[in-house]
Amino acid sequence: MTSEQVRIRNRALAGLIVALVLAIGGWIFLQRATDAGIQRLTRIDTLRAGCVAKWTLARTGADSERVDATALADTIDPRSATALKRCGDLRATVEKKLPNAREMSGEPMPKGLR
Repeated sequence: MTSEQVRIRNRALAGLIVALVLAIGGWIFLQRATDAGIQRLTRIDTLRAGCVAKWTLARTGADSERVDATALADTIDPRSATALKRCGDLRATVEKKLPNAREMSGEPMPKGLR
């Protein structure tokens, strides 16, 4: 092999090693991020179940407001501006919002807006 071929081969091997290290790092990061997301959703579902049980027992609007003000046993996303601290915070995630009427009209979207 000539020195030019050796140099090309070494560059290719170095590129392959870098790509392999990046792929492994990405795999580990993605696995941790996925696990953290699943744990967050599990905590939300657990806390929501307790709040739903209390909302079910509420008979008046004042009872519902009292349940909304009840602190959760575990604050979810404590460093976030939208941290879930009370049952009322979970109610906002439960309420169904109507879709945009334009999206649900059945008419095709105008070509200039795609």
